[in-house]
Amino acid sequence: MLFRRIIFSAILIGLFSGIVLSTSQMVAVTPILLAAEVYEVADEVMPADHQHHQPQEWSPEEGSERTGYTIIANILAAIGFASFILVLLSHLKSRQLIEFNIKHGLLCGLGCYLVFFVMPSLGLPPEIPGSKADALQNRQSWWLLTVIASAIGLLILTFSPLKFKLIGIISLAVPFIIGAPHLDGPDFTHPDPQAITALMDLHQQFIFATSVSNLIFWLSLAAASIWLLKVWVYKPATTENSAVNVNK
Repeated sequence: MLFRRIIFSAILIGLFSGIVLSTSQMVAVTPILLAAEVYEVADEVMPADHQHHQPQEWSPEEGSERTGYTIIANILAAIGFASFILVLLSHLKSRQLIEFNIKHGLLCGLGCYLVFFVMPSLGLPPEIPGSKADALQNRQSWWLLTVIASAIGLLILTFSPLKFKLIGIISLAVPFIIGAPHLDGPDFTHPDPQAITALMDLHQQFIFATSVSNLIFWLSLAAASIWLLKVWVYKPATTENSAVNVNK
């Protein structure tokens, strides 16, 4: 029964926070991406006769199709993150390390924001179209390492005795000691200097917009998680137990 409540709660929270994220992206992030795509020169660096023989990778059409796929992807990701947070909060509550209140919910949201966005962004800032970046597999591997190391470090610093705090600090530092994968040279290789200036400005705007968008997402997701845990996932069980005790 508890497992089903948690899964159903994750779906509800994912729908809510996924729509919140999609809305903030459409307002603040998407316009920057569209502006940066104007400066893409992928076709210019490839001979015209070779372009016709290259297989075209599928991508959603601009407009409603692209927006729809983005919303679906955000909701599915949010359901996965909500499942993780619900299990984490339930475990911490069972260990009497937290309470199901808005304060601990928002702190959990901030912690997840640090782990899943801020720490990886320190080594690999969010990228816009036209950016030069290392191989996707290398970036994904470093991102995963950073998330795991940051989560372990933050949990140790928050909940462990003082004698273990140094381990938490080392865990936070490990990804940056290894170093994020980067290519040598400038971030943008557009042949027009004015385009590079515009792209650099758009990149700064993009980093700020994605930072705010992700903060709103994680706070809304964590707040919804703590609220559902308190009013629905665990409250019925408490009420049932109270009724049994009264009947006795």
